[in-house]
Amino acid sequence: MIILAASAIALLIAGGRLAQIGDADGDAGAVGSSATRAVRAALCAFAILVVVAATLGAGGRLDAGHALVVSILVALAVVTWERRRRPSGRAAAAARIAGAAWSVADVALATALAAALAGRLWAGLHPGVALYDTLSYHLHAPATWMHDRRLEIVPAVFGDPAPAYAPGNLELWFWFLMAPLRSDALAGLGQLPFAALAVLAVAATVREAGGARSAALAAGLAFLLVPEIWRQAPTAMTDLGMTALLLSSLPFAVRLSRSVATGDLLTCAAALGLALGTKTVAIVLVLPFALLAMLAASRGSRRAAAAGGRARRAGAIAAVASVLFLTGGFWYARNAWLTGNPIYPISTLGLPGLYGRAAMRGWDYHLPVAELGALAAMLTAAGAGFTLTAALGFLRARPPLELAIAALGVALFWFAVPYQESRFLFATFGLGAVALGRAAARPPAWLGWGALALAIGGELVEFPTPDRLALIPAAVLGAGLAAGSRRLAPELRRGAAATGAFVLVAVAGAVIAFGVARARAEAPHYALGEEIDQAWAWFGAQIHDARVAYTGSNLAFPLAGRRLSNRVAYVNVAGAPRDLLHDFARRPSPAGGGAATPEPAPYREGADFDTWLRNLRADGSQVLFVAAMYPIVQRNVTADDQGFPIERAWADAHPRLFSLRYGSPAARIYAVAPP
Repeated sequence: MIILAASAIALLIAGGRLAQIGDADGDAGAVGSSATRAVRAALCAFAILVVVAATLGAGGRLDAGHALVVSILVALAVVTWERRRRPSGRAAAAARIAGAAWSVADVALATALAAALAGRLWAGLHPGVALYDTLSYHLHAPATWMHDRRLEIVPAVFGDPAPAYAPGNLELWFWFLMAPLRSDALAGLGQLPFAALAVLAVAATVREAGGARSAALAAGLAFLLVPEIWRQAPTAMTDLGMTALLLSSLPFAVRLSRSVATGDLLTCAAALGLALGTKTVAIVLVLPFALLAMLAASRGSRRAAAAGGRARRAGAIAAVASVLFLTGGFWYARNAWLTGNPIYPISTLGLPGLYGRAAMRGWDYHLPVAELGALAAMLTAAGAGFTLTAALGFLRARPPLELAIAALGVALFWFAVPYQESRFLFATFGLGAVALGRAAARPPAWLGWGALALAIGGELVEFPTPDRLALIPAAVLGAGLAAGSRRLAPELRRGAAATGAFVLVAVAGAVIAFGVARARAEAPHYALGEEIDQAWAWFGAQIHDARVAYTGSNLAFPLAGRRLSNRVAYVNVAGAPRDLLHDFARRPSPAGGGAATPEPAPYREGADFDTWLRNLRADGSQVLFVAAMYPIVQRNVTADDQGFPIERAWADAHPRLFSLRYGSPAARIYAVAPP
């Protein structure tokens, strides 16, 4: 815990100092907010983490100790650089933006937001049914990196093989939360800070566009209360993280439209680059935000040129390209280097791959574009109140930037993205929230504020849960305290606010420490509500400090065990021990030349017991976990009459090498005899 806290403090210091440099280089004369500065600091800190962890991982030094040392060195370097670049007293005073005093409404909304995030924190520390993608890859990959101390491609088997080659910025964040604690207690709710960042980004955009603080806070709360966003906030998924980074580009795009400043340009590029590094689908979803940034920069450049301050475009383009590469583009460069295709295994533009758009559009997860009813259901999933008022906000905002970006984003989502998952629309809801906040600044005032109230009230009434309804008394309490504090002297008022903030941070820290301590002490328990839950429970209680080979399922993380002590890996039944998907696809094979399914399994072709046993020995496997395959997986992988892969028959046929320790219709667990 100490290592994690020290690393986080170092990153925050470095991010904060870089943010100060960005503020000094930014649009100092424009209306700004503390939210904008907080967004800039968070982006800088996360960018430093990604670069540090990726560099350590490439060199085989990816561990908590090295990360702490490098983070401290980076923080020291940034602090030294910032002090040398510190502007003069007059310039610094101009760069500081004096915010108006907080009103009762401001405090009420901020209290509701704090209560919402606290409730999501509590929910994340007490998880219920696990999310499939979390267990299949988002936590399994960083756990593997933690054991191997190396950033490597972790095979994704018995299902969609693409996650193995997907960018992993969020997985690096989960590793950062996981490695010092040897626990997923914090990594399991790793998106919660990004939920807070998304709220800040919405609020900052509204403020940069001239909106009031209350409107900005209300817009952020309306976004957080969207049901699917609310549910995903305290998880280890990556969709909300990608959304937060996309939305974080907006306040700096607004600033760029006024004047192109280096700090704003590079911060906007960092937000987009970090978003590109979260999911492959971000390549499509980032386009509207990148287009907005380019149009804003073009407009700001024309204004600067009119004032005689034209910047060197070549240098700016080179700087932006460098930031995009360092913050996310390097994942695609790695794929291109290894496979010849930056988005492998998806074949495109004649580049090597296993399947193309036709196969993806013929799979179970694709929705025919003619099914507009399904699209409408996704777009209105936030509820009638938010949907109607967001539509009104889109129409009232001037210029209608949010409407244009949202329309382009929805079109790309529906026509260009093969798998139209509703979670890919989170950024659209964020744009709707921004439009709501901006529209509140336009007359008549009652219409804008009424729309915000209807959006938030509708979300609470349509989707009532105890933790959501608790925001109402929290807001009333905040308003009461704010009204009461007005009777205090200014010095006492500031002291009371500082004390309250300290108490909130202390309570949150105590809750987190308690949750982590409990998670480390108890045997891990993961549940999908299926029969395999019992096998995972037995495994978690019985297997520790072992090298585990798994097969039949792509849900590998539940086998990591207490304190993540088990190193879990898929062991090849064909080829060399460390052969990956692209190695198998290069061999002459019926499935290697363009599969008709987006879940091909060339790594299973030519399965041979002797090869498998040799690979088990090379991996040092001590335990074998064989799961029955889902019916959708059995379309592409040969299974016996009970749904098990061939490893089950091999293990049962060699009892001297594989002794059965647990058996059920869902899974079989064997002890592997040493060589």
